[in-house]
Amino acid sequence: MSISVDKIDDGLPISVIVPLGEKRRDFFENMVLPMLEANNPMEIIVNDDIGGAQKKRNDGFFKSTQQYVFFCDDDIILPANYLQLLYNRLKLEHKSQRIGYSYTGYYGVVIHPDKHPLHGNFTTPSTPFDANALRRGNYISTMSLIKRDVFPYFDENIKRFQDWDLYLTLLEKGIHGVLTPNTFFWAYYLDDGITSNSNDISDAIMAIRTKHSL
Repeated sequence: MSISVDKIDDGLPISVIVPLGEKRRDFFENMVLPMLEANNPMEIIVNDDIGGAQKKRNDGFFKSTQQYVFFCDDDIILPANYLQLLYNRLKLEHKSQRIGYSYTGYYGVVIHPDKHPLHGNFTTPSTPFDANALRRGNYISTMSLIKRDVFPYFDENIKRFQDWDLYLTLLEKGIHGVLTPNTFFWAYYLDDGITSNSNDISDAIMAIRTKHSL
């Protein structure tokens, strides 16, 4: 178990950070990693050390050096120009200290539709940033490009909806996101899905709402 860092010469000023689970190693190495490399980030940091996803992401961030960070799950496949598009969109907002990250929608690919609660493939087209909508519920994926200097770290005590908690924390600091339109990645649902998660969804939502006084 370790944290590995691969450098790409003349890449985008982005550190990609992956919390890798052992059960998904083959899928990651054969499917996910080649497309991460095709996106040409300066760093790809893979953390397969012991600990939950939030801890792996935070520990990976400590190892990172680039101006932008992109937290990528080990079951995500990016189109070859994905990071460039998010980077370009975020750079358009360089004069705004209020904009801290760019995000997109995604395609969900359910491998076991007979066992998964989603029962089949789906599309989640994200929408332009709306602070009130974010307070009501999460519509922004973890897979967003974030300015290094605004990243508040993941709360390692939050069991579910870590991305929602992250963006609410940023919102409380006055940091908004910006949508990169007409852009998607593929999220592969390789297991039985959220029904296998021992954390009750209503309790998880209440934990977020209580923390952020919603």
